[in-house]
Amino acid sequence: MKIDVRKLISFGKGSFIISMPKEWVEKNNLKKGDIISISDNGMELTISAGNPEAKQELKEINIDAKGKELGLLKTEIVSSYLNNYDTIHIVFDQNYKDVPKIKDIIRNLSGLEIMEQTSSRIVAKSLININEISIKNIIRRMDIITRAMMEDAILCSRGQYSDDSIHHRDADVNRLYFLGYRVTKNAMKNPRVAKSLDIGPWQLHSDTMMLLRLEKIADRQKRIARYLSDVHLEKETIVELDKVHAEMELAYNDVMKAYYNQDKQIALRTELTNKSRTDSCTELLEKCTNNYSQSKKKLSNANIVAIAKVIENIKATHAEIKNIARTILCYE
Repeated sequence: MKIDVRKLISFGKGSFIISMPKEWVEKNNLKKGDIISISDNGMELTISAGNPEAKQELKEINIDAKGKELGLLKTEIVSSYLNNYDTIHIVFDQNYKDVPKIKDIIRNLSGLEIMEQTSSRIVAKSLININEISIKNIIRRMDIITRAMMEDAILCSRGQYSDDSIHHRDADVNRLYFLGYRVTKNAMKNPRVAKSLDIGPWQLHSDTMMLLRLEKIADRQKRIARYLSDVHLEKETIVELDKVHAEMELAYNDVMKAYYNQDKQIALRTELTNKSRTDSCTELLEKCTNNYSQSKKKLSNANIVAIAKVIENIKATHAEIKNIARTILCYE
């Protein structure tokens, strides 16, 4: 059964009165004359807003690049993308030198394509259908890339791998994170999108947390690789570092297994053993500090700083792993 919103709101003949919550009407962008659906579930009626296939109003924004630093301009473009603007107009002076950099910023945002470019403007449009994107698939792709980054980051301590490759993969994770954020935010604000994705409010919150944790973990691997590439460590130190790094990899693999299988026992064990792993990191840092403080090598100070930063990022990764475990434990 379908009822005209205008008739439903004004319907009050006889002893039967139906009123529509104003916030619900506004949230679903309903206007007089729009159609809503009512389903009879026995003892209750379920009201659905409008036609789920109805086209949404496209959002556009103009960004003036004149006189702005590239960092600020990048923030405005990315923010517009995350705020679900469908078309972004970027205006600048003729002979603007940072046009190639603006185009790079746009290319790093999934689904955003340059549709028009002149001497004074760039028009970028989103070509992605939010309703057809799987957040679970985004999370899985981020996980796969992050696992590979973990495996290769430690190789930088032996000079067997370049941190540049890991840096590029971190950019891939960032692109997926921005896309996932755009989808979840759209679903949170638009009930029709959430319904098409078949995701409830708590699941949206949990998926948002997973996206954020994975992005942070990948970022930590990028930093670990960079710091390990800058120094030359002794064999003994590399062996000790391998151990704490392997513990981190194992904990990450366990918590992601718990996530995919919704296994709260593995998640609980991962959280409970987190302190012992961070203690191992602290012990290694203290040992390295004592060893290098007694050494007369010229690079000792640089080595201490590099190892301290590596261990700091390993411990930060453990913190994110613990947060993922807690997210899993909160599932119902």
